[in-house]
Amino acid sequence: MKKLLLKLEQFIWIIMRNYMPRWIIFMFDQIIVSGAFISLWLFRNNMTEQPSENFIFKFVLAISLYSLSSLIFKTHHGVVRFSTVKDFQKLISSTLTATLLYLIIANLFNRVVVNGDIQIRFTLWFPIVLGVMVILVQLIFRFAVRTFFEAYKQSNPKDKIRAFILGSDYESVLLAQYLMTDRTNPYSPVAFIAFKSNQVGKVVYGLPIICSDKGLSKYMEEYRVNTLLFYKSQLEAIPKEFYERCIVDGLELLMVSMFTKLGDYNDGTAAPKINKLSIEDLLGRNAIVMNKEKIQNQFEGETILITGAAGSIGSEIAKQVTLFNCKELILVDQAETPLNDLWLELKGSGTKISVKPIIANVSNHVKMRQIFNIARPSLVFHAAAYKHVPMMEFHPSAAVITNVLGTKNVADLSAEFGVKRFVMISTDKAVNPTNVMGASKRAAEIYIQSLYYKLLKDGVDSPTQYVTTRFGNVLGSNGSVVPLFKKQIEAGGPVTVTHKDITRYFMTIPEACSLVLEAGCTGNGGEIYVFDMGEAVKIYDLAEKMIRLSGKTPNKDIMIVETGLRPGEKLYEELLANTENTLPTYHKKVMIANVCKYDYDQVAPEINEMLIVANQHVYPTEVVKMLKKLIPEFKSHNSKYEELDECDITIGKN
Repeated sequence: MKKLLLKLEQFIWIIMRNYMPRWIIFMFDQIIVSGAFISLWLFRNNMTEQPSENFIFKFVLAISLYSLSSLIFKTHHGVVRFSTVKDFQKLISSTLTATLLYLIIANLFNRVVVNGDIQIRFTLWFPIVLGVMVILVQLIFRFAVRTFFEAYKQSNPKDKIRAFILGSDYESVLLAQYLMTDRTNPYSPVAFIAFKSNQVGKVVYGLPIICSDKGLSKYMEEYRVNTLLFYKSQLEAIPKEFYERCIVDGLELLMVSMFTKLGDYNDGTAAPKINKLSIEDLLGRNAIVMNKEKIQNQFEGETILITGAAGSIGSEIAKQVTLFNCKELILVDQAETPLNDLWLELKGSGTKISVKPIIANVSNHVKMRQIFNIARPSLVFHAAAYKHVPMMEFHPSAAVITNVLGTKNVADLSAEFGVKRFVMISTDKAVNPTNVMGASKRAAEIYIQSLYYKLLKDGVDSPTQYVTTRFGNVLGSNGSVVPLFKKQIEAGGPVTVTHKDITRYFMTIPEACSLVLEAGCTGNGGEIYVFDMGEAVKIYDLAEKMIRLSGKTPNKDIMIVETGLRPGEKLYEELLANTENTLPTYHKKVMIANVCKYDYDQVAPEINEMLIVANQHVYPTEVVKMLKKLIPEFKSHNSKYEELDECDITIGKN
């Protein structure tokens, strides 16, 4: 008996692994037609005193018509175990067509009279009843097969990962249905997680709907589940606290990409993609969408120059610029390999824009002049900069040469060659700077803003419009803490955090660059735009979440170690200085910083003197001292330059 059951199970497994050939499904359908015809024929003859005649002819006619109709509607092309509403619609259409043809032919034969008598007589109700019987049995057959396979798979979920599905709406039910019917997916849904109390306790597709109010830890144990599936739209709609609580409970969070209609996946529609939730997804927010129509006229037929084009920000700006109908895109960077990679990527994207990569250093005035003279750009996006805080604390001369001199070169050349708009990418570290990097970026802000007001004061016709955009850390950028934590987690730890209370603002690279394009291209000149960065993120909490997302337990499987603040680092980043406030714009997520205006005639000599000292590469302390003179709010933190803060030398302001 055991051997018989084992062989039966093996036979069922073979059927489960392989789809039934189309010709067998076609034969099954015709057997159903034959059985229905014979049964109805015998029933009619038993119920009437006058038996019907011409059985063979009528039987062959019925089989021929139903076979022809099945071939036309391809009712045998679907996979029976995955039958959908679309498959049932095909069956009904096929049966109606065969019945209608049968009625037409029967009516024609009933009108043919030879020698005063009808040779072959048809009963017109017969094909109608036959059609009803055929469609009922065919539907029952498909429902039975589908029910059997679903029941078998649920009772034998070999190697299937048991999972909750978030929500109980239409999309969530479709996902459950797909997972229960697709043999290739590795997940077996066991329950829906609802947020509405009126849905709790109900059952959909045999799966219970349970409540999420008090957490899922008790349900995880009850249902033996460690996985939660949800849609990206739910990530944006449901508070992040829910997902953070799930992470703490130990749930693996998997995000599902949307798919259109479940009924179409048999016809070749790609199955939904299921990926692990990343920390970027969890930190992300409702993105600020760029108003492309508002700024597209700025790019129409123009030559665009991007400095620092190979960096994370510059490369994303380049990609977004190719969405507009500009004439030429000039990519400037001193890093050969990433610049070449970006060039090949843009060429491979199919853009019709002329893309020209140029290896150059923005601090080289001669080289930059050659570029401006030949390219004659209309818009300049200045993203080239040194940005690593501890590194620049060790090399203040390098920070000043690249961040200040580089900006001065590009800004001066923009004015000289009639560039319409100059957009500088700055940082939140330029606000009340506590390090050399932030101070050098603030010095660059001061210079281009004072240069703009000098052009206005001098009555220059159509002066270059200088605009600054200021924002915090971007997820995934070079130097971001997220890639560092990922590497440390992959290596087994420890994850290093400089201070338990340190916080930072985060924004995605595409969102940041979209705002740079929109704000930069809608300003009138002289503005410093500040973006809504959302709420500051505690870096220690970020490390804990990333460890939990990797399936580990913080300070158990992977340790978190505090290393102390790095030179120039501060606990809390700011987007506006204490003496600044903001002005609203047309966009509620974009503000204008109302900053102090510096006199160019006083700023320029100070900066030129600082550049002379920086180029000597001998007296870094003197360079920092000059930065502090230019920017009185620059107070060093955790740095050897703190001793210079006793000086209180300022320059003139308006």
